[in-house]
Amino acid sequence: MNNTLIILLISTCLYPQISGTVIDYVSNQPLAGVNITGGNTGTAANENGQFLLDVKTGEKLTFAHIGYLEIVESAQDGMIVKMQSVTLQSEEIIVRAGLKDESLQRSTNSVTVYDAKEIKQADGNHFQDIMESIPNLNAAGGTSRPRYFQIRGIGERSHYFAEGPPNFSVGFVIDDIDLSGLGMAGLLYDLDQIEIFKGPQSSMFGPNALAGLINMRSTEPKDELEGNIRIINGTDNIQRINGMINLPLGKAFALRVALESGSDDGFRKNKYLDITNSNGRKENIIREKLLFTPNEHFQVVLTSFKAVLDNRYDVWAPDNNEDLFTYTNQKGIDSQETNAYSLRANYIKNKMNASFIVSNSKTDLVHAYDGDWGNDDFWLEEPYNFDPNTTYWKYEFYDSTARYRDNQTLEARVSYGDIIVGYYTKSLKEKDNASGWLYGGDAALAASEFTFDVSAVYGQVDKLISDRLKIIANVRKETNKITYYGTASYFDWYAYDLAPLDTVAFNIEHDLWGGKLALQYFVYNNMNVYSSLSRGYKAGGVNQHPLLSADSRPYDPEFMTNFEFGLRRYTENSTVHLSAFMAKRTNQQVSISSQQREGDPNSFVFYTANATTGSLSGLELDGKYKLNSAFSLSGSLGLLNTQIDAFTFETDSGETATLGNREASHAPKYSYSLAVNFEKDNGLFGRLEMTGKDKFYFSDSHDEISESYQLLNGNIGFSFGQWSVKIWGRNMLDVRYATRGFYFGLEPIWNDELQDHEYPDKKYVSYGDPAHFGITLDFAFD
Repeated sequence: MNNTLIILLISTCLYPQISGTVIDYVSNQPLAGVNITGGNTGTAANENGQFLLDVKTGEKLTFAHIGYLEIVESAQDGMIVKMQSVTLQSEEIIVRAGLKDESLQRSTNSVTVYDAKEIKQADGNHFQDIMESIPNLNAAGGTSRPRYFQIRGIGERSHYFAEGPPNFSVGFVIDDIDLSGLGMAGLLYDLDQIEIFKGPQSSMFGPNALAGLINMRSTEPKDELEGNIRIINGTDNIQRINGMINLPLGKAFALRVALESGSDDGFRKNKYLDITNSNGRKENIIREKLLFTPNEHFQVVLTSFKAVLDNRYDVWAPDNNEDLFTYTNQKGIDSQETNAYSLRANYIKNKMNASFIVSNSKTDLVHAYDGDWGNDDFWLEEPYNFDPNTTYWKYEFYDSTARYRDNQTLEARVSYGDIIVGYYTKSLKEKDNASGWLYGGDAALAASEFTFDVSAVYGQVDKLISDRLKIIANVRKETNKITYYGTASYFDWYAYDLAPLDTVAFNIEHDLWGGKLALQYFVYNNMNVYSSLSRGYKAGGVNQHPLLSADSRPYDPEFMTNFEFGLRRYTENSTVHLSAFMAKRTNQQVSISSQQREGDPNSFVFYTANATTGSLSGLELDGKYKLNSAFSLSGSLGLLNTQIDAFTFETDSGETATLGNREASHAPKYSYSLAVNFEKDNGLFGRLEMTGKDKFYFSDSHDEISESYQLLNGNIGFSFGQWSVKIWGRNMLDVRYATRGFYFGLEPIWNDELQDHEYPDKKYVSYGDPAHFGITLDFAFD
């Protein structure tokens, strides 16, 4: 007996138990089911990533797990082993906008990601310069820069005065700051990554993500000195200067400051004013980021920026000419000034990860335009013959809206192992002051104020069922409250003064929930498939017209149920992502605009109702392939089928009209991109990209459509040391492509028989930017 005990004690001394934990390199979450071998023994990590193994200290242990790089570590008691997913380590892409950081190759979302290198390759200064390459993403024109986006055919096309609360189907976020509906601030300099989530994301991002979310993240400060200066000059008087400096401040702090300043003439010539910058853009943004890392467990990033976009707006012409001439006599304005900050704090230790995020933004926005798109001399010509001396009134219209938005968000979340719980709150106030022909001509001056309060709780479970099968489930419960207060005045011709309309005060409140259930199966180390079922929502709202009855004023939330199947495959030389989807929209919100008065192009009334149902289906494919050390290919394809079921509404003349029973607006059936990149060891580099898009309906209020188009972009350049120079061109074939279309009565056509003017309905379009070329000079130092 004593001899047996002695032998056991000797054995234990020679081969002690080594304990440890295996975690994901990116998320720091434990990995279950990892196979661990050493010498003649082996084991597997439990559900908490923990293991025990009878080996000597210093023994070489091999760690292997499906979807991760196999690694070898020396045995140490209490060791923590970090495993990285099977991708080239230098090209690992981390999706950061979700509830936790995750590798793109292991994501169960349909998400397109642009990293810093790809953003720079696109030769763009604004998000609009890369969005043509993103499958099933569209944007409506009507502003100097895109503000309103559509993903898979869902999203607002405008937000004029009286179109309802600031509630959007596609979210737009910069550095944790919610700028939905304010996409003009999407300048690209010193961005680290852009993520475009497609499909309902309400369970993660709330009411502004029924169709998806666009997330832009600037580069984090580093603990080393570096900087950059970039100078851009091009046709149409394009001038931009950008600069960045990164400064380490002791052991715990680092500061990064980036400045972008640029202008161009806006690609229009105003024939009446005889100027070429009536549509000009003057854009500036300065961003500061401060990083505080006192130890390996805690990190705080404080971001602040000021964006000043002093842009003009003049793109429409009564004759739809493709020479890009305009004829307005009153200058359009499309300006935005945003002051914003965000603070993100993270604490990570062992299996716990706690995050606290707070943000605030204050935005002043002015949108004003010449509503008749002409001038007295223009309307005096044939076929108009509009002479104010005989009509006794001028064909002259102008609308202006000044908008102020204050938006504050707060979010706290904690993850422990494979469970995440969180709380989110938002308080948004938006005030509008407008003048012109408002509410269909029923008012000349108006003011509105919306208060939008949101609170939500959410949770997520991410569980490995086996070493190849994973389940992800999340749910979000939300309450939102909208308060509206509106005043308006009309011009009383008898009193020859302004007279007030009835004041409107209205409140609505809704409880909403969304969720997602996903299964992911790892077929091989470098290939996985997934399927998901998700439910998204968009909050209800308030119709603002002061003459509406109380019953006609509110509209209810909209919901969408989406089924998705995806495949991801990645090797050292290629990546492929395929996503197929089907969705059903219920209680669908339909926004209708109609012209109320003949001879008044600004007399539109806006009304939103839960009028119908709809559906959509399609697929998205994107991939990259490295041909050799110098050449690579990349491309994307989006296919989309949408259906809006028939709905009826009452026209301004009191008749019942039927619309729908067709595709959604701004939902082209296909969109694609194909690019060839080359980069030689001697410094020579270049890129040639073709993008294309199918025709689409312009609006839910009429059946006018655009034309399909293709655009060609490219660059060629040379890098030498810290310098690089590049010659680039965009829309090099000078294609005219429509970004927005209206159908209404604008032109006062003279009728000899009637001896009066008529105002026939006609399609009008605005075009995207024509061909433009330039040169970029970059200098980087460290």
